[in-house]
Amino acid sequence: MALPSRLTQYMETSKQREFAQDFTVGWETYETWEDATVGDHGPAAHTFTIDDEDIAAYNRSCGETGPLYVDPEYARQHSPTGQILQHPIFATTIGFYTVGACGIGSWMRTPGARNPGQIIETIEPYRNGEIVTNTITTKEKFIQRGKHYITMFMEFHNQEGTLKGTWECSLILPASKADVARFADALKPRS
Repeated sequence: MALPSRLTQYMETSKQREFAQDFTVGWETYETWEDATVGDHGPAAHTFTIDDEDIAAYNRSCGETGPLYVDPEYARQHSPTGQILQHPIFATTIGFYTVGACGIGSWMRTPGARNPGQIIETIEPYRNGEIVTNTITTKEKFIQRGKHYITMFMEFHNQEGTLKGTWECSLILPASKADVARFADALKPRS
């Protein structure tokens, strides 16, 4: 399933263009609700090297227009941090990019998933050139009113070990791999 043309204008950076947009491709390798184990803890599959273009592109896609958010040169001279400011939920782009298509946390890509809530905390701003790692902990999973919830806690550290931020990510997921298959099949284009 190709990205709708109205959204391709937001694919400005090499990371955005390289990132697999169609989560129905390869869903069979995703961790499922039934597979996830509370207490599992480990590193995400990828790191994220912060570039000014990543921050500016994310900010623009969120509707930011102020030069402190979209113009790195202006921000270097005028921002309180000396760098481009990031939208408060910039960490989501780091989370999705670092979590792989299999293993711990890959369930966040699941077709049919719904978002009941997130808690994102920025401890200190992300800075150009930092290499960010993501450590994931499967925090809880439960069934409420017939819906299957799962929550993971992500911690983002730079190359020096400094905690940059956290993201508690919760989703309502299809109950089983068979249920995910039904969602993925329903999203396939029909001829």
